Amino acid sequence: MRKFVWISLLVVLLVFVAEAVKLPPELDTQYIRELWEKAKKEGGWIYSYGMPDVWANYGEIFKKFEEFFGIKHRDIDMGSSVVLARMTQERARKNDIADLKPSLAMELARRGLTAAYKPVNWEKLPPNQRGQDSNTGSVWQAVYRGTLGFLVNTDIVKEIPRRWKDLKNPKYKNLIIYLDPRATGTGVNTVEAIAYALTGDPYNYKAAIDFLKELHDMGLILSVDPKVSVSKWERGEAGIVINFDYNLLKWKYDNPHINSVIVIPEDGTISSGGGVIIAKNAPHPYTARLFMEYLLSYGQKLYAKGFVSPMVQGIELPEEVKDKFPPAQAYKSAVFVDYVKDREVTPKLQEYYSQVIGSR
Repeated sequence: MRKFVWISLLVVLLVFVAEAVKLPPELDTQYIRELWEKAKKEGGWIYSYGMPDVWANYGEIFKKFEEFFGIKHRDIDMGSSVVLARMTQERARKNDIADLKPSLAMELARRGLTAAYKPVNWEKLPPNQRGQDSNTGSVWQAVYRGTLGFLVNTDIVKEIPRRWKDLKNPKYKNLIIYLDPRATGTGVNTVEAIAYALTGDPYNYKAAIDFLKELHDMGLILSVDPKVSVSKWERGEAGIVINFDYNLLKWKYDNPHINSVIVIPEDGTISSGGGVIIAKNAPHPYTARLFMEYLLSYGQKLYAKGFVSPMVQGIELPEEVKDKFPPAQAYKSAVFVDYVKDREVTPKLQEYYSQVIGSR
């Protein structure tokens, strides 16, 4: 009997040691382990909105999170505008975390629908990429960043567009894909990037939407997607995909059978952060906190590994990843979005888009 007890204790000890060893140094802290113990009592799941595997290297990020902590991930994919509407309707009770554009993360905080929790590395984010609403106490943060560009399939597109204006080419019939600005933050940023290229003002949305209407009228648009999808690209149907550079790079190198190039438009484009927040009434609150601690420490390296530029200061892209990006010179055409102006203009932009382009 004593021998059995000692063997049982030894097995438990070995399991504990194995768990301790597998955590990387930045996660191997007393505070992380305290959060982990509390998270273990919440059922072993984390629920997210707008964080699919194909976006911002989330597939690998959540895979490693499960390897480290034994917590599984369930996502409902949706664009930023849908995240805002759904979390408002649900009073932030159904999801633990969400990815959405920072201006709408700020709006969720203004509505008191994000948790008043600041991860340990919160103050290592640039001051203009984080905030706490003075009335509600709710917190928001942008944890990564990217720049809008084109992914061009050179097997079917022989004249590579270098500027937004170059998209008005009859040879691009049924080849262009972009995200819907009524449902997605990336779609709104696409309109802003076009506006900046055409007029020098990212928030002159009417000029940009009128330009998009011309592309539609010419029959150049293959699809306007309400959420991210790479299936048309993988099947070789899409010739030009408009999205953030981190996604374009991932899709390019995940599909080496497709000859392709990435273009940062020479006539101007938009850079923006990516917001990730904790829901105020998250069903798994300690699991959500554990994930945010992970995301702002070890997770920043996984962003970088997947071509996503980290927002936490002091964490850089690996050289082998940097070498795959367009040259630094290409990014001089980009301006960083003003989140306050973006938030102000978005409803009017979406309304005008519905009036001019609608559901085509």
